[in-house]
Amino acid sequence: MNTLLAADLWFENLMLGIRSPLSTSVFKVITSLGEATLVLVLTALACAVLYRTRELRAYAFGLAAAVLGAALSVQVMKAVIDRARPGGLIQSVVETSSSFPSWHATGSVAFYGFIAFLLCRRYPQHARIVTTAAAALFLLIGFSRLYLGVHFLSDVIAGYLVGGLWLLIGVAITNKYFLQHPEN
Repeated sequence: MNTLLAADLWFENLMLGIRSPLSTSVFKVITSLGEATLVLVLTALACAVLYRTRELRAYAFGLAAAVLGAALSVQVMKAVIDRARPGGLIQSVVETSSSFPSWHATGSVAFYGFIAFLLCRRYPQHARIVTTAAAALFLLIGFSRLYLGVHFLSDVIAGYLVGGLWLLIGVAITNKYFLQHPEN
């Protein structure tokens, strides 16, 4: 058995050992914050609001690139890799798509990370609080996927990496737009 699979199975068993009905209910709420539909709707709404304000327009382009790029990457990776979800008895919710990478981890880093970037730029005096809150949110969303038994640890870590890459691309697009349109 390879090291990655061993780590995934060890972590899956750990989650089974700490599950309780109350915490399962809490993590179902937390995991809903990373649902594709919610993230994509929030992205569309945020982009519409940002685009309407000339000084924030660059953020609309960056946010759209980050989240849509992340979504497309996850869809392609899930189709190509086609990894089965954890097969243990610990699933608390039903998922039908492939496991690798976790959309919830990817989308939460891309979306909430980008919103944190925007807020840190606009309100630098609150950057530490904003960054901490965003990191806590997407770490909790990723952990919820593990706790609920619908992803392996490697799925979530890969999701964070893919989401982080698209977050960086979104930030770069925003910064490039600002350089090309200095009046903003």
